[in-house]
Amino acid sequence: MNPRTHSESTESIKAAASMSSRSTVVAIVFVALAIGAGVYYQQRQTQAANAALPAKGDAGKAGGAAQRGAPVTIAVVDQRDVPLKINVAGRTEAFSTVTMRARVDGQILNVHYRAGQQVKKGQPMVTLDDRALRAQVEQGVANLARDRAQLDKAKSDLSRQTDLLGKGFISAATLEGFKATVQTLEATVNADLAALDLAKVNLSYTVMAAPMNGIAGAVLAFPGGSVKANDTPLVVINQVNPLYVTFSLPESQLKEISRDSASGKLKVDVRTPGAAGTGSTGELSFIDNTVDAATGTILLKARLDNADEKLTPGQFVEVAMTVRNLPGALLIPSEALQAGPNGNFVYVAKPDNTVELRMVQTIPSDRQLLIVEKGLKPGEKVITDGQLRLTPGAKYEVRTASGGGGASGKGDASKEGGGKAGKDGAAKDGAPKDAPKPPAAAKG
Repeated sequence: MNPRTHSESTESIKAAASMSSRSTVVAIVFVALAIGAGVYYQQRQTQAANAALPAKGDAGKAGGAAQRGAPVTIAVVDQRDVPLKINVAGRTEAFSTVTMRARVDGQILNVHYRAGQQVKKGQPMVTLDDRALRAQVEQGVANLARDRAQLDKAKSDLSRQTDLLGKGFISAATLEGFKATVQTLEATVNADLAALDLAKVNLSYTVMAAPMNGIAGAVLAFPGGSVKANDTPLVVINQVNPLYVTFSLPESQLKEISRDSASGKLKVDVRTPGAAGTGSTGELSFIDNTVDAATGTILLKARLDNADEKLTPGQFVEVAMTVRNLPGALLIPSEALQAGPNGNFVYVAKPDNTVELRMVQTIPSDRQLLIVEKGLKPGEKVITDGQLRLTPGAKYEVRTASGGGGASGKGDASKEGGGKAGKDGAAKDGAPKDAPKPPAAAKG
């Protein structure tokens, strides 16, 4: 055998053996890792199971916590006489608006107001240069005096000529000429009077006064500027007391509103969004005679006093119009109403600490309450907070002021199971700690 060939065969055998040894080592490592992962996973599962098991001394407490339902707040369905209100959005409107313009051409001499100033009726606002118009008045006075003197002389001549006609010294035709002269001068005097009155009127236009009480807008003209008659705006005045509030309602409510307004004035309450207090109160004063075909609504206006001038024209407001009183109406907090695919519903809290889903029909009463037309009875209890945790037939527990509470709603839960669970439940449900207590809250 060739020594070279024998050497090559030996090297091949050694290389194959080396590769086989490395493969075996890699396989052993993979197997070891798989076994280790399985053991680790089993240990973690065991630890989690042990952690989930309650301590021996707390077995009774854990069993009690497991029986508790979702923490909620409830309110009793109230029954009383309430006014039926229609709540819409509206805007304020000035009772009257005047844009003052110059009545004569001229130059502004003085501006007597400030932007936003309260003005009174008859108060001077703008003064124009009146020298030319005063000269016209004086000229009119002089022309009138001249023509009156001529008229007096003509009347005297006519008197003398009448005596001469009686004595036969003049003809009747001559006398008629003197009569015509007197009539002509009388007409001239009347024309002079009219011209003088016109000159005085034009002179009065040089002092522009406020036509009403109100608030002046921005200053639109300044001393030294020229104005043109009936063209240049000088100031805009808005009368804000009283004030109009305009709003629109669906045409489907027109018949009801017309019927109720015929029996008396409808009360309208107005407030700015988010404002505290009672707001302003007025009466419905106008119902438009045409329904807007584009929107299917009709325009209404309410008139209200605005003596304190808290409201400004063009301001967005919330409008609540009282249509009539509803005796024995059922009321629930607005937070109790939920929307579903089949309509609006509430969760009714039953005496056995379970809830029932009840379909209802409601109409707004105010911002906090709803009037129930169908679906509830007086004295029943509805869920006002915590509805996201509920399903029909689910158990509930009444949330107390401290955040916990047992199924009875008296807050007698154990230290570890009740109070902590109630607080955690309230936090998860998104209820803030300082949330206001719902009206007519009841204990289970």
